[in-house]
Amino acid sequence: MILLACHEAGYRLGFRVAKVDDDYKRRVDMIRNAILALVTFLVGFSFAGAGARFIDRQDMIVKEANAIGTAWLRAMLLPEPQRGEVQTELRQYTTDRLELLRSYDTASIQRLLAKAGEAQNRFWRSGVTGVGTDREFANFMLPALNDVIDIHSEHLSAARRHVPQPILIVIIVTAAIGMGMIGYDNGLARRRFFILSSAFAMVLAAALWMTIDLDRPRHGFVRASAQPYIDLLASMKP
Repeated sequence: MILLACHEAGYRLGFRVAKVDDDYKRRVDMIRNAILALVTFLVGFSFAGAGARFIDRQDMIVKEANAIGTAWLRAMLLPEPQRGEVQTELRQYTTDRLELLRSYDTASIQRLLAKAGEAQNRFWRSGVTGVGTDREFANFMLPALNDVIDIHSEHLSAARRHVPQPILIVIIVTAAIGMGMIGYDNGLARRRFFILSSAFAMVLAAALWMTIDLDRPRHGFVRASAQPYIDLLASMKP
């Protein structure tokens, strides 16, 4: 709607301009084409970056699920009660990761992140207690727990990585100006070409929407699959 409104504003402005010569018209065409080329470049570049970050987030989920699964299996070698403590914590940790991935509420997200930090401290302490003074066993068990903690930070960083907001604003403003120039050119010709202009506006709006949706998964419809966490929970038999 905003793009069509810009087109209409440009059309009315162009319609009010007195008859122009061919030289003026050529310059309008040149500026319009340059702006639309810039819009195409900016949207394409941002979409490619958003798509790459979306794939990175999905890969991070798989990587984290694998790390938790490895720590779960190695925890079977710990003596009781540390074995049960670590495995219980890892099972609940995975459940919280699944809930975190599906959550839209900011307060719930912050609560789950704080809970994750507390869980990491608990299963690390239990792991250290379980390995005792056996350095060889510690070198086998503790790196798996440490990987779970480290990947949490990597995953959090990937989730917070977006196209900077000023760039999104520039893209939207440039797209609006481009639609305004199309409308202005149509106004000079005294014809709207509504179907063609509407089709371009729809395609441009869809590209912008998909770019933002991919780049901000907690606020959109396209979300990374939680299936690795679901499969991991199914394998975590008490």
